[in-house]
Order: sequence, then structure tokens, then C-alpha cells
Amino acid sequence: MKHHILAARRLMGRILYAASLAAGVITFAMMWLIDANALSRKLFNAPVPAGVELTQSLLTFAIMLPFGYVLYRREHVNTVFLTSNFPRSVTRWLHAFWMSTGCVVFAAVTYGTFLFALRSYHMNEQVWGATIRFPLYPAKFAVSLGTALISIQFALDAVLSLITGDDGDLSAADPDPEKALLHV
Repeated sequence: MKHHILAARRLMGRILYAASLAAGVITFAMMWLIDANALSRKLFNAPVPAGVELTQSLLTFAIMLPFGYVLYRREHVNTVFLTSNFPRSVTRWLHAFWMSTGCVVFAAVTYGTFLFALRSYHMNEQVWGATIRFPLYPAKFAVSLGTALISIQFALDAVLSLITGDDGDLSAADPDPEKALLHV
């Protein structure tokens, strides 16, 4: 069982890594779109059609897709001031509880945002840009996709905590100051 959970976590890590890479490529594309928009506005007095709307929509992809990868890598904000004094068995159960809570919360958000995006798709909801109409539902689906990815990662971490005794590093007060400086 432990082997299967670890294999599922590694597979999910690859998926989350791909989502994060996609978010990086999208961020890079947004940078070039903003540059092109600014230059064309200055040089030709004509902005890129729907440039602002496209940038706003791409921003949801760039923000939401990497959330799960941050959790997978355990590079999120983690305060161990109180939990570092708890026994490891307590921190393991606390970690499982908070990972389960995160899974439930983000699953609810995923469900709600998916219904919201689906309604937007069925209505063909669009926003008027400078010259063209631009659909809103892809950005709304991006929110749903990002929350689904982090919800799955929360679930895997909760199960991993229960099966392997992993506490998510909640009991590790960092006594080595040089190691603490590596995360600056």
C-alpha cells in the first residue's frame, strides 16, 4: 500500500511539474504580450487587439497552475514554532488533519468554480476588448484546474501521512542556522 501511495505521489509530482512549467511558459508569453502591447502603443499608437484581456486571462493560468507543485515540494509557508515542541505522533496526526481539511476545502472550491466556469461556457460569456470579443470561460476553467490539482495533492499528502507516519516536517525545528539560511 505504501509503495502505491508513493508511486501515485511521484506521478502526481510529474503532473504538477508539467503544470508549473506550463505556467512558466504562460508567464513568459504574457511578458512578451505586454511588451508588444506597450511598444505598439508607443510606436504605432495602436495597441495589440485584446492584449489586456488576454493578459488578464493568462494570469489565472500563471497563478493557479503552480499551487499544487508548491505543496508537493513542501515549499509553502510552514510555521513550526508551536509544533516543533509536540511529539512526532501528534504532529503526524495534525499534518493528516490539515491535509484532509485542505483537500475538502479545495475540492469544494473546485466544484464551485467548475460549475461557475461551465455556466460561463454554456452562456458563451465574453468580454469586449478594444476591437474583439474575448471568451471568459477558459480563465474560469483554469481556476478549477488549479484547485483540482492542489486538492489531489492534499489528499495524497493526507494518506501518505497516515500510512507512512510522515508529519510534513512539522516537528523539525531547524537547529542549524546555516541550513535555515538556504531558504532565504
